[in-house]
Amino acid sequence: MENKGGKSNEKVQLLVNAIRFRKPYTANDFQVTASELKVKKESYHLSKIKSIELKRLGFKDNVVKVTTYAILLSAATWAFVPEFGFFALLIALILALVSMRKYELKVEFKGTDETGDYWVSIARCWTEDEFHILENIYTELKSRI
Repeated sequence: MENKGGKSNEKVQLLVNAIRFRKPYTANDFQVTASELKVKKESYHLSKIKSIELKRLGFKDNVVKVTTYAILLSAATWAFVPEFGFFALLIALILALVSMRKYELKVEFKGTDETGDYWVSIARCWTEDEFHILENIYTELKSRI
């Protein structure tokens, strides 16, 4: 009986991931070497990383992101093709809602010019399983920085 529930839950999760246009993170997506962090196909030099943060994104974080995307996309459309501005707003809202995440792994890089240090989100996820993977990476990186 539990096996059917597990398979059903997996199917639901696959459907949710398809709707969200994403592939969930696995432990194999992250690799920490002596000199760099690799996340899927991107690599980051550990010597340039100043700090790391694992954050649970709240309602406010996601609302700000959704609103910003919707306003920027619809404003650009209204400026050039006003008759499609409302449709652009709806599409932007839907895309922003689909891209919402629950957890985020961010790193702060040392600035190489006068602009200063800056934060970059290197992984954003939704599920508890992915969060545990990010926790492990966070712990490993924290000890190396």
